[in-house]
Amino acid sequence: MKILIVGGGIAGLSAAIALQGDGYDITIVEALDGWEPAGAGLHLPGNAITALKSLGIDQDVAAKSCAFPRLDYFDHRDRKLFAVETEKLGWPTFQALSHSDFHDILCAKLTTPKIHFGLSVSEINDENDQAQVTFTDGTQNAFNLVIGADGINSTVRQLAFGTEHTPQPTGYICWRWITDYPFGLTAPKFIVGHGQVILVMPIGDNRFYIYASTFDPAEKIRNLPTNQLANHFAGFDGPVRDMLKTLAPDSKVHEGRLQQMLMPEWVTGRIALIGDAAHGTLPTMAQGATQSIKDGIALADALRGNPDIATALANWQQSRQPEAHWVQQQSLQRMGFAKIRGTIGVWLRNALMRRLGPKILASGFRPLIEGTIGTARK
Repeated sequence: MKILIVGGGIAGLSAAIALQGDGYDITIVEALDGWEPAGAGLHLPGNAITALKSLGIDQDVAAKSCAFPRLDYFDHRDRKLFAVETEKLGWPTFQALSHSDFHDILCAKLTTPKIHFGLSVSEINDENDQAQVTFTDGTQNAFNLVIGADGINSTVRQLAFGTEHTPQPTGYICWRWITDYPFGLTAPKFIVGHGQVILVMPIGDNRFYIYASTFDPAEKIRNLPTNQLANHFAGFDGPVRDMLKTLAPDSKVHEGRLQQMLMPEWVTGRIALIGDAAHGTLPTMAQGATQSIKDGIALADALRGNPDIATALANWQQSRQPEAHWVQQQSLQRMGFAKIRGTIGVWLRNALMRRLGPKILASGFRPLIEGTIGTARK
């Protein structure tokens, strides 16, 4: 079987690793001219462990990442709201590492796929027994299966599913970067303010991944200079305030709008969407990478279990959609806490988090860790 994977990010590489041992002729095309992993840091919650083991990279990730025993939540005045002791709950290891380190781990695991950089697709004609693909360099080839792993702004999705399927804005703008500011933390610190959130997450080697977001539904904030982030988040006390002041105009900070991709169908003919192309979600539950990895593993399992591609793809979609859609809904709902701005509203939210925060957080992660989503109603 000839398989084309469009996109060399986490979703595409995970799918390639999961598929490469089954004798398929796999080709990966990546629009960039080389490996340039997007993003800054990567949080892999406890439910990621099984997927990492399936790809055979769990030990590699453990060697490069920072594992932590709990999750800490604070208000913008640096007062602790609550903590969830993940180790005491018996949950699998929660860990984080840099996006580039994780991408290197995936690349090192590739063996048989052919990789072409600076190349994408410009046309896909899905026929009965194969998909005819035209590439951006004008060349053509036929494949038994095309996997669109090219992100939330997927070209494969546009070509195969129609231009009406576009990412939906969520009203949030965010900034991501890595710093060696000496926080001295051994666990992630989530800080909620007035319509703003800052996350400080250790990723090993005395480095910290910073995620900062603001609810800005009118999209008034655009291209904010890096050295103005300190003023923008001036309402936050504690070490983050001092860290923000260290940012220089040339500091490497990724700015972006948070979007969500809602797709009722991920499969059409011999074309399948995986990862953000199919179900891009908010980062609230840190599930983007894990869900993408699980897509690739489940797709390989489905193809292994049924020689008929159409049946295999239908089974794969049926197996993966309940969890991925649940994650999207939960992530959007929980991000609602970050919208609150007024003094009274913030006070009430913080009071609620002090009282019920551990229960609310556990209600999100436990079904993912136990694998019970989609199984409650029989």
